[in-house]
Amino acid sequence: MESQQPPQHPPQIKRHSGPGIASFIISLVSMLAYIISVGAMGAIFSSSLDGEGLSWSDSSTTGVTIITIILIGLFAANIIGIVLGIIGTVLRNRKKIFAILGLALNTVIILSFGLMFVILMLRAGRG
Repeated sequence: MESQQPPQHPPQIKRHSGPGIASFIISLVSMLAYIISVGAMGAIFSSSLDGEGLSWSDSSTTGVTIITIILIGLFAANIIGIVLGIIGTVLRNRKKIFAILGLALNTVIILSFGLMFVILMLRAGRG
């Protein structure tokens, strides 16, 4: 007598997780924006230099303020990217590569930003 096997279903194709893709895109866009912001900050500082040191104008103060606000927004976007990366890694039946990459990149960016802030504060204390 023949043994009956249950019908086999074709293997499900796993799709990439939406939150993981969003986390990865946030990390890439924020990395590019950080590079542009730091370059703009350097341009503002270099234009404010004269032979005797730094001379601030209203436009350079406004530029530094705007870039600082942008950096704070990027920091918040990286926090959101970390949350989305965590959500993407815990979703079942989804590919996790973008979630892991986004989580790792956003975490490295946040840690680098924090380390840069600590170093700047320590150097400012030396005066």
